[in-house]
Amino acid sequence: MSKLSKRTIAVLAVLSVTFIIFGYAFLQYGIFGAKQAALVDFKLKNPDFHYRPWVYILYTHIITGCIALGIGLYQLLRRPQGAKRTSLHRMLGKLYAYSILISAIVNIYLSLYASGGWLARTAFFTLDFLWILTTFKAVQFARRKQLESHIRWMYRSYALTFAGVSLRIVLPLSMMVSEFEPAYRFSAWSCWMVNLIVAEWIVYRRRRGSRGTHNPSLPQPTVGIQ
Repeated sequence: MSKLSKRTIAVLAVLSVTFIIFGYAFLQYGIFGAKQAALVDFKLKNPDFHYRPWVYILYTHIITGCIALGIGLYQLLRRPQGAKRTSLHRMLGKLYAYSILISAIVNIYLSLYASGGWLARTAFFTLDFLWILTTFKAVQFARRKQLESHIRWMYRSYALTFAGVSLRIVLPLSMMVSEFEPAYRFSAWSCWMVNLIVAEWIVYRRRRGSRGTHNPSLPQPTVGIQ
């Protein structure tokens, strides 16, 4: 199998999973309502849980997270060429960064009410911190026009952006062998740690490739902010 075909399969897999999650988020939270979601229903069983204003903050997190997920994927797959495309690239980069900033900040509040106790809360707090940090570093290197460093940090940033997708894959699988709360604790950590490991593997390959010839099989994500 050629390198190009491997990359095509990987891209199609990511696209498919992403659009499935977009569809799920629209149907579950836009059509049926948050109360019908399994995660929310579990919280509603707790008499000390207050549905409002938590639900409004949840929707803010979902909307901004989906914006970042979509923009990041688009930037990951495209090749900016020419002044007009570069201008669009920068504009989308700013929207990506601001969406993450908002989503991560409101998620700190949501993390306080995370199911699974302090272990799950710590996982989401750590995720929020790293999400902001990696995106800030990517923006910083973009402003300095250090393209390769910018690309590496964008891999890390988008890996954490993709954690919301991973959570909805890992959690149902974990619940096949465990009850909800232990499965949720495991998923809260693994949904972003595995993504980061994959991102670091890609960064490692880029570094190896930069010592020799350019490797066209690796995507070139750049979310430029000037």
